[in-house]
Amino acid sequence: MKLARNILLVDDEASWLRTLSVTLNRLVPEAVIDTCVDSRQVMSRLEGTDYALVLLDLTMPFHSGEDLLEQIRLEYPNTRVIIVTGVNEVETAVRCIKHGAYNYFIKTDDVAELALTVRRALEVVGLERNYHKIKESFLSKTLTQPSAFNNILTCEPALLDQFRYLEAVAFSPEPILIYGESGTGKDEFAKSCHQLCCPDAPFININLAGISESAFELQVFGRLSQEPGQSQAGALHQVGKGLLYLNEIADLPLSCQAKLVDILQQKQYYPMGSDRPYPVNCRIIASTQQDLLALSQEGKFRRDLLYRLRAHKIHLPPLRQRKLDISMLINHFIAQAAEEMNSTPPHQPSDLATQLQDYDFPGNLHELKGMVFDAVSRSDGVQLTISPFMEAINALKSSNSPKGNRIIFPQTLPTLADMSQALIDEAMSRTANNQTAAAQMLGISQSALSRRITKKE
Repeated sequence: MKLARNILLVDDEASWLRTLSVTLNRLVPEAVIDTCVDSRQVMSRLEGTDYALVLLDLTMPFHSGEDLLEQIRLEYPNTRVIIVTGVNEVETAVRCIKHGAYNYFIKTDDVAELALTVRRALEVVGLERNYHKIKESFLSKTLTQPSAFNNILTCEPALLDQFRYLEAVAFSPEPILIYGESGTGKDEFAKSCHQLCCPDAPFININLAGISESAFELQVFGRLSQEPGQSQAGALHQVGKGLLYLNEIADLPLSCQAKLVDILQQKQYYPMGSDRPYPVNCRIIASTQQDLLALSQEGKFRRDLLYRLRAHKIHLPPLRQRKLDISMLINHFIAQAAEEMNSTPPHQPSDLATQLQDYDFPGNLHELKGMVFDAVSRSDGVQLTISPFMEAINALKSSNSPKGNRIIFPQTLPTLADMSQALIDEAMSRTANNQTAAAQMLGISQSALSRRITKKE
């Protein structure tokens, strides 16, 4: 079920309704505005449409606003009510607040303040509904739309919990921040969210790594020009009501971060060369492999942007924490590689996943995929060769070994006799030809060392 952004305006003055509707459409573009001039129709309208918010006049024919307020709060407790009236009486305002009104406004009050309150009320309703949806999802341990996650293979409980969380918040108007190491599947999670919330609308992926301020503005905001052929539609226009995915948000220049804060806060943007704002109707997802909190403490990432982006957070575990998935992922990549190479898929050795249990996979899924593709290309079509996997394990062990303790061998290996003599010569050199000290260093007796030296002579 989608989170409601619907607002019902109730007032018997049609001209006031039109004015308020136009104003809210401009100041709160993410909302869907309906109007009602007949108080007798209010409850039936609520029954037929999932309204998050009702803006209600007090003095109307047939049913007073106070009566409707009590009835709405009783029958639709998840719908908020804001009183917008010409009645400027403190006692009436206090009574309405006691009966559950979210706020009380006089029609002559600042309309911008009313719009801000409307947006806050929508956020409150959204958070409440998200909470209940997440709670229900986790208690049921099931997915309503499992097909949205067909592109992600896992049987790890921690990752399945993230599936349920994403499904619960997919329709929230707030941004989603996905963080995890490179190769953990952040792009695939963004695609899953697109399938959940707006599969028929566009999905636009913008990689922010190394992007300049001018390139960001042109790519995201677009440009309006009086000269033919100079105008360019930006991503915010192209995506419409779809999903805009900002990949590697930590690399966004600080000057651009301020513009992104305005987009998230005001739900509108200005194309380059335009002095007229355009509404932002899309969902926004950002991803990063860096610690944004640490970057904000260093002054490299705006704190206000961080707080707005992480309204919903999804953490993707690295492959080293997904041991249950390794065998399944290997088989998946074997099938993929064999199809691309037009060859017969070789069988995975039964003990391969066990041998990889202690490997950290610093490159995560990208690294595992590369290993499997290499192994398939080097296999005989019957059994998957394990050479690429063992080479990676040995290379990692070698790189983690302290350099001072490593022995560097020449391309042609020496004989055991040559190595033995080289050790003796080195020990004698380090101890100034003191056989007792050299023997201790080599872990043999002094007499054994003496015999080896005598034998050489």
